[in-house]
Amino acid sequence: MKNIYHLKVGDRGIVVKINAGKTLKRRMKSFGIYPGVEFGVKAFSLGKNNVELEVGRTLIALRKEEMDKIEVQRKDDA
Repeated sequence: MKNIYHLKVGDRGIVVKINAGKTLKRRMKSFGIYPGVEFGVKAFSLGKNNVELEVGRTLIALRKEEMDKIEVQRKDDA
């Protein structure tokens, strides 16, 4: 399974699973990130340490540690 780190800028994906504890899962859900949700990759920082995602009409920034816990599927692969 892929995580956000494996996607490219411009890709669209679907969240499959969040491999984290309750606190981080709750935080992700408050951002609108949960299984089944579609998102777009807007930008990566140098070294892909941070990512900017578009979920609905909201832009969200995540750190690499958070990206690694989110399993995704590219929209084109669905």
